[in-house]
Amino acid sequence: MPILDENSTFGEWADVWAKRKVIGRNYKYVTSIYNFVHHLESISTIPINKVRSMNIEDILIDLSGYNPKTKKPSSEKLLKNIRQTATSIFTFAMNNCDNLHRNPAKTATIPANATKKERTHISMEEQSLIMETPHRARLSEMIMLLCGLRAGELIALEWKNIDFENRVIHVCQSTYNINSNKLGIKPKTKNGKSRNVTIPNILYQSLYTEYLRKKGKTNFVTTKSDGRSMQTRSSWERMWQSYLKKLEISFTPHQLRHTYATMLYMSGVDVKSASELLGHSSIEITMKIYTHLTEETKVISISKYDQFLSNNFERNTK
Repeated sequence: MPILDENSTFGEWADVWAKRKVIGRNYKYVTSIYNFVHHLESISTIPINKVRSMNIEDILIDLSGYNPKTKKPSSEKLLKNIRQTATSIFTFAMNNCDNLHRNPAKTATIPANATKKERTHISMEEQSLIMETPHRARLSEMIMLLCGLRAGELIALEWKNIDFENRVIHVCQSTYNINSNKLGIKPKTKNGKSRNVTIPNILYQSLYTEYLRKKGKTNFVTTKSDGRSMQTRSSWERMWQSYLKKLEISFTPHQLRHTYATMLYMSGVDVKSASELLGHSSIEITMKIYTHLTEETKVISISKYDQFLSNNFERNTK
């Protein structure tokens, strides 16, 4: 460890903190940590004992209005992650420097206008577009939407994992990052558990037709335009963006998965079964989604109730 003190820059302390933070962690976690640190770059040259709460707040305010990477306002969740990163860096410095006694990140406030939440599921109109718009990515997106597979599980899905006779997809493997672009396949899912997902009737025929078309040509369900497997993140991203451009809408793979969870809830599937179908590591994760959807449904119900009262009684109360 380089010799650092209260006069060393915030960036020097952040670099030492980050290198220790990411030891033994997976590529996704490492990337996230360095992205959070990168957002604090504007204070990197300031001596750590000179950084003030307002310096960090200025970063959060700027990002709440415009994020250069996404070209749109940053979510409240991202801003909290950035503030927590700054807090952890200061805590690390204080624990390793006798003359540093302040943690200005703790008192930095998140702008009140920060986006409270990102859209979690897509509309019925958007779902219809996915099912009706021809494209080589159409079937893959339908599988995520109607069976809830994660992107990594979909890319790793092989035809041998599909039981057409019993109409079941056996989700038993996923991708992992070999480096920033290249993908490998591991014989387990995100939570290490395999699961069986029923293929709905609306998907079955399209899936079986594609199986007959690709039979003997490739082992994988989702392939590049030349029929080869998706071995890089960039090839997946190109296909994804190409389809979004054709649809003229924007959403993420996670939103398709959340839409699947929403449809399970709306169709009355119990939380335990939904948790198994989604492959959540614990039922508590599914409960959070179901609880949120319950609250959302209440708001819709009350809105309809208010509209009913307005339509029937408003004239009589004037």
